[in-house]
Amino acid sequence: MKDEIRCDSFEPGSASDLSSDKTKVGRIGGKNSEHRSGGAFISKKLLHQIEMVLNENSDKAAHKKKKVGSGTQSKRRTVIKGFFCDLLYLKFKIESIYNLKEKHLIAVFNFLEKQGQSPATIQNKISIMRVFCKWIGKDGMVRDSILYVKNKASVRRSTVVQEDKSWTGNGVDVLLLLAVITAKDKVVAMWLELCWAFGLRISESVMLKPAMSHEGDFVWIREATKGGRPRVIPIENEIQRDVLQRAKQLGDGKTGFLGKRGKSMKSKRRRIYTVMESLGITLKDCGISAHGLRHEYMQESFKRLLGIDAPIKGGDLSQLEKTKLNVASLKLAERAGHSRASIGAAYYGSRAIRKANTGHDKTTKEMGNEF
Repeated sequence: MKDEIRCDSFEPGSASDLSSDKTKVGRIGGKNSEHRSGGAFISKKLLHQIEMVLNENSDKAAHKKKKVGSGTQSKRRTVIKGFFCDLLYLKFKIESIYNLKEKHLIAVFNFLEKQGQSPATIQNKISIMRVFCKWIGKDGMVRDSILYVKNKASVRRSTVVQEDKSWTGNGVDVLLLLAVITAKDKVVAMWLELCWAFGLRISESVMLKPAMSHEGDFVWIREATKGGRPRVIPIENEIQRDVLQRAKQLGDGKTGFLGKRGKSMKSKRRRIYTVMESLGITLKDCGISAHGLRHEYMQESFKRLLGIDAPIKGGDLSQLEKTKLNVASLKLAERAGHSRASIGAAYYGSRAIRKANTGHDKTTKEMGNEF
């Protein structure tokens, strides 16, 4: 039986309405469609052709002369094979990947749209198939995403967060909840604390060697980063110092990692989610996830750098100079492992500055529009 904890018990009276039946636009039951690509047999010839193309190209970035990470490569393989599975499921007979036509793209993405897959999921699959078609000599065949769905909203997604995904933003006391998790599994709790203190992704946290990563007033993040890009995160407060010191003490004296020796990153990640689920800490039940701690870090760092709350928490950006906001946004993007200032909007809200000196609100154009 699960050691289930009520979300509203983390901070009395603060999160009594977190559990609800509301679902996000484009979602079914709070998740992507129940449909999973597959269910149809891919011929050995098709499978061989797909693997040949992937082995030659899967680590190539879409536009720049650089290599993509293993996570992106794995995602591409899953989506591309799933696309052909869906195509066969829809009774299309295709003997070679080089026979792929636009009608096939329309059929599959119309199908996924009807299945209720989220805008982000459909958009991502279209982008991957656009790259794949380029690899097989059909560059330009995959056009604008809106041409492959009946409802434009099916591929329209905002890169600006519309709701606070941080733990505090959902009425949860971070320290109190982390203490609950510590009592259950101190290693899992420490991985989550590292996400909170330094804005790490889950994979980065479980692959961190605290003692080896600490250099002066910075922490180096080298393993499991997105796109394989290493970065440094400044140590700015006592909470970070305390978390880092305790993580060092908990680390394995030989390997430097947290957790049992010989465990893969995948198994460590699964351990985190298993412990959280056993305590009833899920997006469905509490409105929070492990990734919400990364949002927590970005929002708190925003306030430290600029002196006001993050926009998603009601901060008034009209108090700020545009240049100061842009510089801070670049710093925060680098700390999160991204290269564009606009990425911050996905964590702390819109960076549009509202000016109220003309009698009515005018909003500056959002600086950057890519996620």
